[in-house]
Amino acid sequence: MFASLLPKSAPFFEMLMEQNTLLRHMAHHLVGMMENLSSVDDAHKQISLLEEQGDVLHVKIIRDLTQTFITPIDREDILRINQMQEETMDCVHTLTTRLHIFEFAKMRFPMMQMARTISAMLDLTQLMLDGLTRRTDCHKTHAFRTLRDECDMLLAVGLAELMDPQGEITPPVIMDMLKWSQAYDRISMLLENVNSLAETIEEAVLKNV
Repeated sequence: MFASLLPKSAPFFEMLMEQNTLLRHMAHHLVGMMENLSSVDDAHKQISLLEEQGDVLHVKIIRDLTQTFITPIDREDILRINQMQEETMDCVHTLTTRLHIFEFAKMRFPMMQMARTISAMLDLTQLMLDGLTRRTDCHKTHAFRTLRDECDMLLAVGLAELMDPQGEITPPVIMDMLKWSQAYDRISMLLENVNSLAETIEEAVLKNV
């Protein structure tokens, strides 16, 4: 009797896709902020607004899961994808907050290229989610690993450059190195989250497509 009073379905795929769209827009703003440092303030505001929308959607998905009797795929998969997308949004926001606070005079190329590559990785997660929604083959493992390897190489190059400063090592130079060390640490955390998100979607794809 009680089960019959619960909604039989909810648009979980649509909500997960909307959440993914918010995440990809955040990543695009991150790239824009790095390519044009004069836009840091505006990009940070836009990313903060997108994260707020993502928080609302994250809670809605969880609430609907608790109130829905039938789900299109295992509710655990929906919950995990929802959670990983939320955590990845948090990572993007944290990174942009650091960049906003540090006020770098110029952007290092490895950092900028990592942001571009991560954005491309998130575009692949959108294709994977779309395929999961339509129950069609959407395996992007090879393409994703290629981009992940590129990010790993860029991170190694960036850290090597950071640890080999040119010229006299002064207090301002040391402070700049510390700031960049934190920035690279944050983008490394973002990369790990994006990788975990892709693996989570891939597991759902293998089970349902």
